[in-house]
Amino acid sequence: MASDVFERRQDLMLRKIGSQYMLVDAVDGSTNLCDVYSLNQTAARIWERIGTSGATMGELADWLCQAYAVDADTALADLGRLLAQWEADGLLRRIKHG
Repeated sequence: MASDVFERRQDLMLRKIGSQYMLVDAVDGSTNLCDVYSLNQTAARIWERIGTSGATMGELADWLCQAYAVDADTALADLGRLLAQWEADGLLRRIKHG
């Protein structure tokens, strides 16, 4: 799992509305508000960090440890829950390596 790459759906756009972050489906330049996902600031930064080229759990955990001064076990556990939920919701996909 550490070498698996997580790629986000490219048709989802991250928008900041007030102090909230939202993932919205952008269809042909318009916004589909049928499925809107609310993110806190940390989750929004993780979404941005995954970017258009994807990221591994290890890369994201290393970044979280540096950005938020958390230990690796906590970062990996929190990321595991978040990425599993996003994957279950169809927001990203996991590309298995090794």
